[in-house]
Amino acid sequence: MATYSLPIYNSSNYQNNRPQYKDALVDTILEYHLKNPEATTGLAVDVATGTGIFARQLQRGFKRVVGVDISEVMLQSARKASTQSSVEFVQSSAESLLFLESGSVDVITVATGAHWFNIEEFITEAKRVLKPAGTLAIFGYTGFARFVDYPQCDTVLKEFSQSGSKLGPYWDQGREVLVEGYRDYHKALIRGKWVDVVRRIYPGTIQGEPSTELPPVVGESPVVMDYSVSWRVLKSYWSTWSALATYHRKHPECEAADQVLLREMMAAA
Repeated sequence: MATYSLPIYNSSNYQNNRPQYKDALVDTILEYHLKNPEATTGLAVDVATGTGIFARQLQRGFKRVVGVDISEVMLQSARKASTQSSVEFVQSSAESLLFLESGSVDVITVATGAHWFNIEEFITEAKRVLKPAGTLAIFGYTGFARFVDYPQCDTVLKEFSQSGSKLGPYWDQGREVLVEGYRDYHKALIRGKWVDVVRRIYPGTIQGEPSTELPPVVGESPVVMDYSVSWRVLKSYWSTWSALATYHRKHPECEAADQVLLREMMAAA
């Protein structure tokens, strides 16, 4: 079971301390989707919605929004945070969206969650439920950040979060798919003969060989997320990491890892 699905995981902390995506990201998705003259905006489904952060952002672009997650723990916080919205939430796996009819969905989004899925099974299910003019939008941020003015902090953060002697071994399986910029999804979509497949990346944010059967579009500015944050906000964000939760579950006697990381980052800056 993934860490985010465990009853002991603090989903309220996740809701309170995870950043929102750029508002312009919804516009970017709509612009792409509506290039097809047959596209409509009746139903958007946000898969791996977590606490519903991006599902709520989608409301301004679609008549109906449904957030889907396999974790009831996360959905409890999603519902509490969405009392002023019309977003519906359904517990379901990404690979078996049985509550949706075939060809019924205009847009499927996956906001920093597709790395937890079985890639081929999810793509097959997404193709089933999407309308012929539908859009699948998969995007995410690695969480390791890029400190434009303090590149030395990039090094410290990546070493701490990925090193085998620190938090590296405590991430749930699948995170490497995200760190590589969803490259494997790009390959699978090309193999599956999806139409108009585009992969956009922001320079310096992914690891591994960046090209696939089609080269990615390298953006000049961030599309998914762009923040200036305080040390306090950054530390609070780290506290939502699944690796940190797993680390402290296995080593309760150790000093808080986010406090250690903060100390090292401040020294580097």
